Amino acid sequence: MPASPKLRQVVQLTSPVGMGYLPTGFAFGMLAVQAGLPPLLAVAMSAFIFAGALQFAAVPLLVSGAGISTVALTTLLINLRHVLYAIPLLGDLPRGRAARAYVIGALTDENYSVLTTVDEGPRRELAVWISLVNHSYWILGTFLGAWFGPNVSRWIPNLPFALPALFTILAIEQYLSRRRWLPAVVGLVAYSVARTLFPDYVLIASLSTGLGVLIGFATLSSQGRVTSKGEV
Repeated sequence: MPASPKLRQVVQLTSPVGMGYLPTGFAFGMLAVQAGLPPLLAVAMSAFIFAGALQFAAVPLLVSGAGISTVALTTLLINLRHVLYAIPLLGDLPRGRAARAYVIGALTDENYSVLTTVDEGPRRELAVWISLVNHSYWILGTFLGAWFGPNVSRWIPNLPFALPALFTILAIEQYLSRRRWLPAVVGLVAYSVARTLFPDYVLIASLSTGLGVLIGFATLSSQGRVTSKGEV
């Protein structure tokens, strides 16, 4: 258990995620049970898979009895972005083998967003706790939705809006932490281009395009600094 100041820091960092994960996990648990999955299976998916968009996509696949190849391909396409997320964090992962494996396995969009707002110094030490607390929010939301969702869903409108709202909050937090507007502009342009040219592969196309452009900018910037130093 981290010391009190670090615990407060973890709670502060993960609170926006909790406000999104609890209702979104609730929606997943409720929808999974309404689709015919056992409540325990819904909670187990959140505990051992922990992949929000994939879990929502997996419900109709499991209910319809889709083949393993269909499930595997869907998983690959939806979660391929996590490979890109992991690359910038490789140098800041915990040193312990089990802790490192857990942080990699729990690397959702929201965990990545929170971890990249933490300074590189304490990031390694806080990575497990941030991942664990966010994971707990998701599991708790799923549990509440699976067992109580069918009875109270009519009193909680617009649950699907929780996830877009969460992404908006995290995007704002990212900008306030780093004050870098270029990645946001590149991301929006890449998404617009991908949506126009590759409507069936928007996520992968936009991620690939955006990553390529940002790597290009970083390479040019690095070369410019080297040239400048050489001239001096």
